[in-house]
Amino acid sequence: MAENALRERRRRQTEREIGDAALDLFERHGIDGTTVDDIARAAGISARTFFRYFPTKERAALVPHVELDERAEAMLDALDGARPLLPQLEALWRDVLADFDNGRSESGRLLLRVRRLMQLEPTLRLASISVDEERGGALVVRLRELLGSDDDLEARVIVETAGVAVRVALDRWVVARDLGTPVDLVETYVETCRLLRAVTTE
Repeated sequence: MAENALRERRRRQTEREIGDAALDLFERHGIDGTTVDDIARAAGISARTFFRYFPTKERAALVPHVELDERAEAMLDALDGARPLLPQLEALWRDVLADFDNGRSESGRLLLRVRRLMQLEPTLRLASISVDEERGGALVVRLRELLGSDDDLEARVIVETAGVAVRVALDRWVVARDLGTPVDLVETYVETCRLLRAVTTE
């Protein structure tokens, strides 16, 4: 057990190191100006090792923050299928976004760098959408089980609704910061959720 935990920590550390190297190079040279060999060299690994961790160079910049990811998993485990799931999922996302501390925490600074880069690099945005779809698909399965349904339609609508609000809030947050008119990320998310509900009930 201890050996497995050590192996997992090393894997995550290597993954983070590769991700940091990729993000640094993308910021300096752009994605088109950076190769997998460049990233591997900067991370002190071989290109073959790189592909053990990531299928593409863009995915390397999208490494999740481990502690925050584990906290989100714990919150997902606490969801109650007997209560409306959308408000619970919105509350979960509020807590996650609060941990970014408007770009001041370690995870927040990383998020800001990635989201800024996504504004400039369409291939990174596409890679992010792909990651979101993978994680969203896994979340749909969990919510469907909580709902006790064989049909995933309701679970999918809940996941997509919460996800849209997160993406809109993050984009507005990054753009506002870069325009010199910063907004609070959590407040922006809460307002986005409110507007989404208002639009869908008109």
